[in-house]
Amino acid sequence: MTGLNEVSSRFTKLAQEIGVAEESSLRFNARLLAVHEIASQYYCEKKVELKRIHGEEETPETKLGKEAHELLLKDTVAVRREELWREIASGKPVGVREMRLLGRHKNIIVAGVADAITFFKASPVLLCEHKFSSKPIPFRDHHVQARLYCYLLNLMGFDTSNLRYALVLAPPESREDDKLREISLCILQNPQDKFKVKLQTGVANVYLNNFKMNEAIAELDWAIGFWTKQRSAIPTRMVRKCLACRFREGCESSLARRA
Repeated sequence: MTGLNEVSSRFTKLAQEIGVAEESSLRFNARLLAVHEIASQYYCEKKVELKRIHGEEETPETKLGKEAHELLLKDTVAVRREELWREIASGKPVGVREMRLLGRHKNIIVAGVADAITFFKASPVLLCEHKFSSKPIPFRDHHVQARLYCYLLNLMGFDTSNLRYALVLAPPESREDDKLREISLCILQNPQDKFKVKLQTGVANVYLNNFKMNEAIAELDWAIGFWTKQRSAIPTRMVRKCLACRFREGCESSLARRA
């Protein structure tokens, strides 16, 4: 692992670079790529493009997700980044929520905010990503998002050789459940690949995975092809996604009008 001083230095330099950048060769003049947007390319890349053109719009689903993630921060304490580095360097178990991550891949800066990361002996050992949905199984874009967070930790200089990531799928009505804020400890004590955690308001399905860097790099490289203008946006082939999309009437690739 790179020393924590070097981790801090890398982060600071990238943050400063983002702040002064004015022009970019990436599509939409993007100064960096956000992990959540890259993951969305695996849901429907055409939708990502249309959001960039027409702007974001808050939906009941996105509002619920935002509220749920804010509730996960209950009883947490905001700390300065320098203090966080010191805590991690101490080697003691440290749980961090909403940790900002920055890394450079092929001269492109990638950024994201991870829901929860547990550090032990100055290295990340568990990354948790929460999804509030009635669906009991994770989708490809959920894995892409979590794997990219893991990869960013590696690019920052952390040892990720023992890192695992957990996708926690909980029903929307469980977003205020106190047990969700303790789920990292539950996962560390029960390291099965798949299990359920009983909540006061339902059941959370937990999917635990080993972080495989080659998968994260391959997924990121594919996504970058759109941003570097090597190819056009690839639309989904699933009618149900088009039917639920707010761009279905104006999108030339929409399958909803043909259904």
